[in-house]
Amino acid sequence: MLPRIAMKRLSLVLLALALSSCAHLPGGTRGEDRTRTELWNEAHLALYAQDFARAGSVFTSLATRFPDTEEGREAVFYIGTLHLDPRNRGWDSDHAETAFRQYLGQDTLGTLIHRRPEATTLLEVAVQLNMPPEERVTGLQPGTRIIEGPTTRVVVPAGQQRELTEEIERLRRQVAERDDQIRRQREELERIRRTLTPRP
Repeated sequence: MLPRIAMKRLSLVLLALALSSCAHLPGGTRGEDRTRTELWNEAHLALYAQDFARAGSVFTSLATRFPDTEEGREAVFYIGTLHLDPRNRGWDSDHAETAFRQYLGQDTLGTLIHRRPEATTLLEVAVQLNMPPEERVTGLQPGTRIIEGPTTRVVVPAGQQRELTEEIERLRRQVAERDDQIRRQREELERIRRTLTPRP
């Protein structure tokens, strides 16, 4: 799971990319050009409305039907962002990694795609998320959790939660046993005191 701050930042980055999406694509007026433009606009309207399933379907259609066009190539980038967007219930970092690799792999000439820097960064995020949590960079590791003990408040790294929870429970039992022992000793001392105290 992503830390909450990282999720918010990633959501803002993805939204900014979506809002700037149409700046570089030429419009079309006939035949295939018009179809591509309509599909492109439909996908981005769905993305803006956070209808991720519809946006993914239309972007996939663009990428499949028009793979050698600007819209088709850029659609692959947006498929990756959809799978990496934490607001998407279909969030899947494996699919995101596959899409970003496909997107970058299209650019054999170094001039065909528009979002190489963004795709390179988001690919690395996806790769990190697909690693075991303990191997990720610090910012993408699971967050810490606060565990309340009888007399302590400890911030625990996520990977050590089980061990430290068990240790806290063991210490709780020890404290409870000692408290019970002290209570019994006090009761016994009180009984002895009453026995030794002269009656009026």
